[in-house]
Amino acid sequence: MDTPNTGLLPASCIFAGELTHAAEAETGFTTPFGIFSPKIFLIGTLTEKILRDEKISSLRISDPTGVFSCSMSWQNTALLKTADEIEAPSFVAVFGTVRFRKYAGRTFLEIVPEVITPSTREARDAWIVSTAESAIPRLENSPPSDLRKEVAGKISAALSSVRPPGPKEEVTNEKILDIISSLSEKKGARILDVIARLSSLGLDEKSAKMRLGMLMEEGECYTPTTEFIKIA
Repeated sequence: MDTPNTGLLPASCIFAGELTHAAEAETGFTTPFGIFSPKIFLIGTLTEKILRDEKISSLRISDPTGVFSCSMSWQNTALLKTADEIEAPSFVAVFGTVRFRKYAGRTFLEIVPEVITPSTREARDAWIVSTAESAIPRLENSPPSDLRKEVAGKISAALSSVRPPGPKEEVTNEKILDIISSLSEKKGARILDVIARLSSLGLDEKSAKMRLGMLMEEGECYTPTTEFIKIA
């Protein structure tokens, strides 16, 4: 069936783990696995609101493969109000534009949101399945490489996080430590990202913080800064 001609560009659905390898293209952006429209639609977990001059300047939104960086327009007061009213961590849907911003000799990729709405775990899971169905054939048609293997592994992990309704999986200490390890960078894992991942497994924010506190008391992990947590 043909798509009706609405005059609007179709939105790309792409995982954060692939988008991080994007480059600017004439008609939008490109990754090693395809060319995409500059418009993007995603559903993920809002993990952090970054303030500047007491206004939200950017958002961090994660999916199971990585993190989207969203730059807010201060002129869009309605959108800023919506973002301010949504608690973190929580599921959100975002429609926006992928932009490449040059600063101090470097190029930064960011998403400029045009619409942000609260979402649900079920909608996020449906987005993961739909996005994977689009990504897997593209990867299969690409030459073998370490990057293809890396992105395919992240997509597989994303699909494994999609669960049918039913009894919640027990969140063991070992599972929490695995999450910290998988999210860790040089400074460790961002605490808000860890809490967001635990939230997707059924732990509310208060319970997640309590479990992390217990692990620190037991010497399993520590906080090098107020924002990061590391395995001991």
